[in-house]
Amino acid sequence: MRATLLSPILSAFLLLAAAFAPAHAQRSVLPGLTEGVEYRLIEGGKPYRAVPGKVEVAEVFGYWCPHCAHFAPMLEKWKASMPAHAQLVLVPAMFDPNDAYARLFFIAEGANAVNVTHDRIFRAIHQSGELPRKTTIPQLTAYYLRLPGVNPKAFTAAQKDEATLQAKAANAREFQMRSKIEGTPSLVIAGRYLVLGNSYQGLLDNASRILKAIAPAAKQPAAK
Repeated sequence: MRATLLSPILSAFLLLAAAFAPAHAQRSVLPGLTEGVEYRLIEGGKPYRAVPGKVEVAEVFGYWCPHCAHFAPMLEKWKASMPAHAQLVLVPAMFDPNDAYARLFFIAEGANAVNVTHDRIFRAIHQSGELPRKTTIPQLTAYYLRLPGVNPKAFTAAQKDEATLQAKAANAREFQMRSKIEGTPSLVIAGRYLVLGNSYQGLLDNASRILKAIAPAAKQPAAK
């Protein structure tokens, strides 16, 4: 009888303790910031494409996503204000492994053409209507090859490099899964911090706060 009475009380206490302890610990991960408010800690996370000496800011996006289209110019403007130790990388969302837009992004990346195609693809889908949100690889390839600034020879060479394209797709998919990305656009810093915010500007403001919080560690000189 006594055991029956104490069991639910003890269970309730343990549940409260378990709920409180992680939340309390999480608040000390980044000084001045609160997990669950500005960011979510990604256990076992790592950068999408680490660059020595740089803190990666990865945007997971989809060309078909209207929110990403709205966010893109804001992110580009914010990029100019990033600290020197930070680097922005673009990661196409891989919710659909056969996404033509993701594949063509990797091809454009291999042809060093993303700087001239990225904004154009968003506008072609969400403003001019030249491209549908769901398209085919041949249709999209033809559109890319018509864009000014795209080198057809380099683009075709990148398109034929199937091993590299498959590796990039697998890397993006793994990054998305371990970062627990549920929607787009999403920002992940250093592979460990999923940025939270109630608005697009809120995301960018919190990203700036996180970069500031981890800047000292990023700038520490190597031990002699």
